[in-house]
Amino acid sequence: MRRALPAIGLFFLAPAVGELLLGATSLDAIALLPVMALLYGGGALLIRESVRRTGRGWWSILLLGAAYALVEEGLLDQMLFNTHYSDHYDMVSVTYVPFLGTGAYGLLSTLAVHAVWSITVPIVLVEALVPSRAREPWLGSLGLPVVIALFVLGTVVVGWGTYEEQHFMASGSRLIGTSLAIVALIVAAFRVRPAPPHAGRTAPRPLLAGTASLALTAAFMAVLQPSWWGVAAALSLAATAAALGVHWSRAHGWDRRHTFAVAAGATLTYAGVGFTQPPDSGSSGTVNLIGHIVFAAGAVALLWVAARVSSRCYAPR
Repeated sequence: MRRALPAIGLFFLAPAVGELLLGATSLDAIALLPVMALLYGGGALLIRESVRRTGRGWWSILLLGAAYALVEEGLLDQMLFNTHYSDHYDMVSVTYVPFLGTGAYGLLSTLAVHAVWSITVPIVLVEALVPSRAREPWLGSLGLPVVIALFVLGTVVVGWGTYEEQHFMASGSRLIGTSLAIVALIVAAFRVRPAPPHAGRTAPRPLLAGTASLALTAAFMAVLQPSWWGVAAALSLAATAAALGVHWSRAHGWDRRHTFAVAAGATLTYAGVGFTQPPDSGSSGTVNLIGHIVFAAGAVALLWVAARVSSRCYAPR
């Protein structure tokens, strides 16, 4: 059972970050966490397992996280195509792109929040807690089919449940286009291989990497508004972050401490954004505020523990 703890932790941390810390689900709806874990946690575990078994790296995880985003929001709940999906926002008609059949604002938001926060950040945090097992598979001959079955169950629950609630089905052309994009992202993920370090560059201190992550992700969330100016500004920041990530991660001395610092900065951004996010599930007002204080404090505590583990792992001997 102890060997299964990292997998169990990721199974529940993925929806905790993706829904609770973001503020999309309020404290009084926390009973939904096991249901959300079927999709979020199952997806995160399968992505991590496939990447670790094939020797790929973090860029592959990000690409597979983007594919996961299109599965959830394009094929299952179809938020990217349903203008009446939520009372709080319209992801479709704002900055609408006819070729895509959805809005650039909604598409960019969906790809960012799921690829970075729902998938990659939880994987980094759990691996930081178990550094000795960070690069090995966590699912055995029994665990892998169980997680696949749970993920399939999650797709059925979310897809069917959303249809019963919304009575909406996107056109066949949009669903086919989304499926092709998912396949392209998956193929790209497994064609990307970790690049060798550049001997002429030295990695920055982890604190600098974490601070840059916090600044860039916070700025991204601040400028990502439902307008073309907001989309352009957010894309510019995302490109800057990607370029900086490639540059730094190829430098000599870049290790898991830096990766954790980057994830920690992004986690703190989400904790802050959650205080401004109206919940899609559960109550707003005082209950939501108290709940988010608890979730944000829990995130900070988790980061503190992971930082302590990381510092011991890399302490001079």
